[in-house]
Amino acid sequence: MTARLPRLAASCMLVLALVMTVTGCVAIPDSSSPQPVEGFTRSLPTNLVPTPRRSDDPETLVRNFFKAMADPASGHRAARRFLTPGASDRWDDQGPMTILDETRVVVDERSESAVRLRVLGEKTGTLSDIGRLTQASGAMVIPLTLSKENGVWRVAGDPPAGTITDSAQFDATYRLAELYFPDRTATRLVGDPRWLYGLTVDPTALLNRLLDGPAPDLTGAVATGAEKDLELRGPVDVEGDRVVVNLGGSVDPDARLRTVLAAQLIWTLEAAGVRGTYLISADGVPLIAERSDGWRTADVEAFDPDPGTGDQPLHVLSGGLFRVTPSGSVPVAGPLGAATDLRAAAISAKRTRVAVVADRGGRQVLLQGPYGGEVTEVLAAAEITSPSFGALTDAGYALVDGRPVQWSVSDGPAPRVVPLDFGEVTAVAPGRITAFRVSPDGVRVALLVDGRVLFAALSVSDRGAPSLTGVSPASTGISTPVVSIAWGDATTVYLSRTGTETPVLRSRVSGLPPLPLVSGNLKPPVGAVAATRSTVYVADLRSVMELGTAPGSADQYWTSAGQTPAGAIPVVQAG
Repeated sequence: MTARLPRLAASCMLVLALVMTVTGCVAIPDSSSPQPVEGFTRSLPTNLVPTPRRSDDPETLVRNFFKAMADPASGHRAARRFLTPGASDRWDDQGPMTILDETRVVVDERSESAVRLRVLGEKTGTLSDIGRLTQASGAMVIPLTLSKENGVWRVAGDPPAGTITDSAQFDATYRLAELYFPDRTATRLVGDPRWLYGLTVDPTALLNRLLDGPAPDLTGAVATGAEKDLELRGPVDVEGDRVVVNLGGSVDPDARLRTVLAAQLIWTLEAAGVRGTYLISADGVPLIAERSDGWRTADVEAFDPDPGTGDQPLHVLSGGLFRVTPSGSVPVAGPLGAATDLRAAAISAKRTRVAVVADRGGRQVLLQGPYGGEVTEVLAAAEITSPSFGALTDAGYALVDGRPVQWSVSDGPAPRVVPLDFGEVTAVAPGRITAFRVSPDGVRVALLVDGRVLFAALSVSDRGAPSLTGVSPASTGISTPVVSIAWGDATTVYLSRTGTETPVLRSRVSGLPPLPLVSGNLKPPVGAVAATRSTVYVADLRSVMELGTAPGSADQYWTSAGQTPAGAIPVVQAG
């Protein structure tokens, strides 16, 4: 078995606030998945979408038709009830689902027995047939013809291929889940967000998605998952504290790989709220004999996809590197604390390594070393920006003259520097890359290209060459250029942009449009942004400011991050 390890994880049952506009940016909820999962799909309530009524006028019928298209069951049977038999036969419902906001119905012609109209809306997202949501923008116009037969209106003209629904219906009927797959080292789990239809996440549908493997945008960045013929042998049975998962097909005999598989299943179910003692079998026998009495999350704690990182004090860069304490900013030990020429810095998640960019002799130099210790030169160039680390500290990343590179972290021989193939980035967003940040799990990156934010995956080809793949937009609808980006956790990126209105925003890899953070007491322009899972830091016109973002305790206004030098740049421990 090569890098084919199964992983899965479902994240959640979130009922999200949708339809929030950020100067043209509309929010979509956290939940979606367009087509039914094969096998063992549990029946869902029948009232999630409307049904046609004899009293419906043409406008009402069309609006309800779009809502009914959210239900993927039985070839969109719910939506076909709004069509004449001929239109139903001709409708190609395959392909992605488009999500619209601010929909309007405009009637062009009306008679006693026929109506020609148009549905107008603004695209906010596109949902693929595997449940991946991608941000989208732009106006959409859908012409439709209705006819009245036997006293009831039905859509008679050909609907466009694919499906379309409005954002409110999407919000009400889709739920976000996380499938978890192992990274290429099989030591960490990486989230693969999917949207699933229903009031709650069905654990059987969830695990079927997992066993189908990772989404295409993660191909080459994670292990491919379970063997192709691994499947569920019956529905996931949840009764009291027992969660029973029966697998069939090929399962690698290696105990470690089976443990990785168990971790995928357990953390996916745990994130979806399906908790208890997990009884996992393969072809009728326990997956691992020693776990015949069941698994708990503590048994696979080493694979926790969102592990705690301990104390994360704020650092700032102001010529040298300083640690912010209650009594003020203190230079870090070693040469970096005494430096006066540092322009950028990165600190590894466990504060063991540091990388900085210094201006020296008319050029910029990338330096690396242990935190608080001596540093050595990695490379020099006309312009170096955005140093960062991944989940592990064996590699670092930076932009060198506008091109992303990876270097090997070492205190010994000169590090090996390898350029990243970014051809897919250029194909999606031609322009100059000005920022490049690796996610805490070391699998995704956020890039800034001419003021636009993109997500991509750090992939490795069969020949071992690194590249950026699976590129998708992360800042659709933002009306002013983004100037700085920072990961808060493995699924969330914070953005600062030009202008005075909502200068700080949050974007997620789940496909939701960016949402603004509170901004009333910031003093724009806002420059650099840094973040942990619970706090966002920005440099505004006065100093470094902070905002708590932990669930249930988000701050309502920004406060000073402490005594920091004027013009300081916030730096946090991060992957």
